[in-house]
Amino acid sequence: MSRRIDLQGPSTNIDQRGVARIQDIQWSHPRLACLSDPARLVYACMVDGCSSTARETLDSVELVWRNRHRARDVYVDAAELRDTLNEICLAVEELIAGGLLVLLDRSSILDGWVMRPWESEPS
Repeated sequence: MSRRIDLQGPSTNIDQRGVARIQDIQWSHPRLACLSDPARLVYACMVDGCSSTARETLDSVELVWRNRHRARDVYVDAAELRDTLNEICLAVEELIAGGLLVLLDRSSILDGWVMRPWESEPS
């Protein structure tokens, strides 16, 4: 068996676990049903947390989030790019405001807690 095949096996399992986690999301739950599409994408990647696609997406969201204040000044003449960056930040803010993402500090999303309201009993 080649080394390449050995390396692909664990990655496939991780990706399959990520897909299973995303499939478990109860999008009809009241706290999730009203999320915007960008917030749903970020949330799904955070719930997945392990697949290569989710990690790459979250790394990009993290980069935008960490530089959110500086980006407004840097891209003052690039309206479309600035709007895209703002949309990503608004998606994160939406998750925070909805209590679906709890940050340890406002500088990073990767160390935060992702809430899964469909898994807990109503109080």
